Parts: sequence; C-alpha cells; structure tokens
Amino acid sequence: MKYQISKKRLMTLVVIFPLTVLLIYGAMSYSFLSYIQKNMNKNEIKTEVKSYKRSFLDIEEERLQEKVNTLTKYIKHYDRTQNSKELEEIKRFVEISAQNANNLHKRFNKYWKKSNVKKMILTTLKDLKYGEDFGYIFIINREGYAHQHFDKTLEGRNILQTQDDTGKEFVKEFISTINASGEGFVSYTWYRPNDDRTYMSYKTSYIKKLDAYGWFIGAGTYLGDSQYQVRQEMLKYIKSNALFKDGYFFVLDRNANVLFSPPNKPKLPKETLKTFKKEGLHVDTHNIYQVNHIKEYGWYLVATRNINNVGKKLEKKKEVIKKTIQDDDMKKNLLLLGIALFVSILLSLYLSFIIYREIRSYEKEINKSNDKMMFQSKQALIGELFSMIAHQWRQPINKIASIVALLRFDLTNDKISKKDIDKNFEEIEDSVEFMSETIDDFRTFYKPTTSTKLVNLKTLIKRSIFFLKSSIQKNDIKVIKELEDIEIELYRNEFLQVMLNLIKNAIDAIGTQGVVIIKLYKENKRVVISVENSGKSIEKDVMKKIFEPYFTTKDESMGLGLYMTKIIVEKHMKGEILVEALLDGTKFTIIL
Repeated sequence: MKYQISKKRLMTLVVIFPLTVLLIYGAMSYSFLSYIQKNMNKNEIKTEVKSYKRSFLDIEEERLQEKVNTLTKYIKHYDRTQNSKELEEIKRFVEISAQNANNLHKRFNKYWKKSNVKKMILTTLKDLKYGEDFGYIFIINREGYAHQHFDKTLEGRNILQTQDDTGKEFVKEFISTINASGEGFVSYTWYRPNDDRTYMSYKTSYIKKLDAYGWFIGAGTYLGDSQYQVRQEMLKYIKSNALFKDGYFFVLDRNANVLFSPPNKPKLPKETLKTFKKEGLHVDTHNIYQVNHIKEYGWYLVATRNINNVGKKLEKKKEVIKKTIQDDDMKKNLLLLGIALFVSILLSLYLSFIIYREIRSYEKEINKSNDKMMFQSKQALIGELFSMIAHQWRQPINKIASIVALLRFDLTNDKISKKDIDKNFEEIEDSVEFMSETIDDFRTFYKPTTSTKLVNLKTLIKRSIFFLKSSIQKNDIKVIKELEDIEIELYRNEFLQVMLNLIKNAIDAIGTQGVVIIKLYKENKRVVISVENSGKSIEKDVMKKIFEPYFTTKDESMGLGLYMTKIIVEKHMKGEILVEALLDGTKFTIIL
C-alpha cells in the first residue's frame, strides 16, 4: 500500500511540475528585470572601474620594476668591471700560495709526521700578504675550523656559523663554493685588520682547495679607495638619471639614511624609509615603490611613481563604460531571461532529486527485505546442517566408544601392549580431529563475510558436498564431480550458501537413488558452474515461479532458498543463473 501511495505522489509531481516551472519562470523574470534594471548599471560600472584600476596598477608596477632592475644591473656590471683587475691579482696571489702549500705537502709527506707537515705549511704561509695592511692568507678546513686567520678572534676555533653584519654565514658559503667547483670568489663584510672594529667593510675573498687534510686557502681584499670612487661614480650616474615620467629614484644606506634624493621632492618619514629595507613592491595612497637591495654597497635603490593621475583616467573610463552599458541593454535583458531559465532548470533538477530520493528509499526497503529473507534462508539452512553434522558425528563417537570399551577389557585382563594402546589412541585422536574439522567448517560458514577475497571454487564446492555428506549417503545418491581448478574473487560464505542451496535442492528433487552431476569450468573467459539432478523434471507453471520468494512445492520449506540464490548470484556476484528442465531431472547453471 505504501508503494502505491508513493507512486500517486510521484504522478502528481509529474503533472504539476510544468505549471510550477512556468509560474516560477514568469515571476522570477519579472522580479529580476525590475530589480536589475535599477541596480545593475551602477554595480557593473563599479566592477569595471575596479578592474581597470587593478590592471592599470599592475602595468605601472611592471614598468617601475623594469626601471629599477635595469639600473641595478648597470650598477652591478659597472662595479664588476672597475674591480676586476684587483680581483684578478688577489686570485693569482691565492693560486701561488696554494701551489706552495701543495708542493710542501708533496715533498715532505712521505718522511715527516702529518702534524709536522701541517705545522710547516702554516708557518711558511703565515706572514704572506697581498697588500700593506690587507690580503692576509687564511686556512680553514671543510668543517669550518680556522687553522690560520689574520683575525685572531677567529683563529684556532670553529667559525662555521660566523655571520657578517648582513647576517650572511660566509664560511658556509666558502665550503659550498669549494664543494661545488674547488675555488671561487665570495663577497661579504668583515672588520679591517688593525681597525677599531666599530663597523664592517665590504670584502671579496678568493678561496682554493688544497690537496690534503680537507683544507682550503684564501685571501681577501677590501677594494679600498677604488671602491669608494666606484660608489661616487654610481651616485653621479643615478643623479643624472633620477627623474622619469611621474617618478624618480632615490638611494638609502643600510640604516635607512638617504644617500641621494632629487631636490624639490618630498621628504619621507624615517619610519616609512625603514620599511624599504625589505625588497620588493610597496604601495601607499599616493605612490608605488619598487626596492632593490644592492648588497655589494649596502644600498637600497628605490624607484617611486605617483599614482594620483589614476583618478582622471578612471573618470574617462567610467564615461566609456556607461555608454557601453546603455548600448548593450538588450543583450543584458536576454542574459537576465537566460538566468531566469537557468534557475528554473535548477528547480527542475531539485524536484528530480526529490523523486530520486524517494526511489532510493524504495530500493533500501527492498534491500532490507532481501537481507531479512537472506537471514531466514541461512538460518533454515543452518538448522538442517546441524542435524547433518549430528549424523556425521555418530560414526566417530561410536568408534571412540568401541575403542574405549575394548581398552577397558584388555587392560582388565592384561592382554594389551603399549603398541596397541598407542594405536588405539591414534584412532581416537583421528576421530576427534574429524569432529573438530567439521565444527570449524560450520563456524566458518556461520560467520558473516564482509569483503571479497580470492577463493578456490573447486575447494568450496567440495566443502559444500562434505556438509551434505550424511544426507547424500542416507538417500543413496551418487555425486559426480567434474571440477577444474579455478580461483576467483567473491564473498566466500555467500558462494557456499548458493552451492548448498543448489545441491540440497538436487537431493530433495531426487528423493532416493539418483545422480547429482556438478561441473566447474571456464568458457569464453567466464566461469560456469552447473548442478544437474536425475529427479523429476520441473513443470512449466512451476518453472515460471521457481525464483519467486516464498514459493515452494515442499511441505517443510520456507521457499527462500532459490530466491536468495538468484539474489546472491545477480546482485553480489554480478553473474546470472539459469534453470533448464531436462527429460529426466533439472539443471541449474551459474555464469560468473
């Protein structure tokens, strides 16, 4: 009754749905057109202007970044060009010193102790220097230990994590350069020799790997007055190119002090200048700024551009947008109608979802009913298996009783040897093991199977026959097995239930003295299982109802066995089951 009422509800929805859609479509179209005609122009102008402003700023930012990057590249190129001669000389000095150290090691390593050779190398190179008050040799190993250094605060200890005033761990950069190429230049800042150590100066060192002990040798130059001259030249160049359209360059030192700014330009607060110590883009209400850090000089090169003129351009753009919107009113009305149609479709989909949910509810009820019937079918099968197991247990129990009685008699008359006792015990143990295996098989079948796994169908079919062995023997039935060795992934216990139903159905159809033929083979890449009996052939009117629930021709049957067999095969195993009436008997075929 519930199903019929639900069908009527669905039919009602189908009838009234088109009318509902049309009413909603008309109402929404009218509402959308009335509301959006008043507000859409204003909203669209705001959106377009905002997008234009963002695009304009993006372009301005790219142009500003290009300007500051171009000037930065020029400064660095000029710096390298002016200082290349002095750097070449320091490189040549380090290479000669490294050659001397390698020669000393090669000459004395075979004859002297390692410690003596090291000491001699350090002593020989100790007083070498490139200039009057700079260019001293230093020797460090790859773990960062300074064996020799002009700065006595560093010598004789591990300086791997030592930093300059910019935070650079330059010794680690030494080691990375040595590991990568064996030699090279490294720039950093450090105190000058014989100085009061109040500030660090920009320095470039050349380092080179030695042949032994994991050492590398190096010397550096502070570039002296030449570096100062180069900086002054660069400041002059920046001054002569400081101004560009709507913007200008200015330069800060590492403490955010202004080294240069064009005259007649506004002075920025100190706090604002400090923010420029972070490279990249900065934006405020009236200006955009691009900052590049020139580490060699400790400079921050800043390019700025005024963006107040964006307002004028935005006003012009706003007029263009208004005219465009007025010309496109017809297109927008069509768009609004399309939106209304789209919403109607969404409502249609929503109603369809409701219908789908109702159908799914019916399916759940059906599945719940199937689960209940499967449980009933399995319980009935288990009841019959209990009686079969009890029958199978009689023989081993009788055997054990006989052996015990015989043992008692022989022991009373002292007519039994230890060998005979052991033999009797072995027979008792075999009987008990048979009973244990029987109950274990039953327990395995009783447990619910929650997942599929790879099983051997031949083994499971034989196990099904074993469960029904007592019934087969009792009714004098011959079972012929033609089974191939086939493995497949499925629910083990559900397959056992299917085979037990089919074999038991065959036994019931025969009655007494007959033949059951069970075949297992592959055909066209599919697995085929057939159970054929020599009993009475099924009548046509019975054949039509044979897989219906609660249909049975037996007095003591619930009529669920074959129905659940069909459900398991088709729903759970994704296969099919066929029934065929033979001249003498019936044949069930499962195809997986």
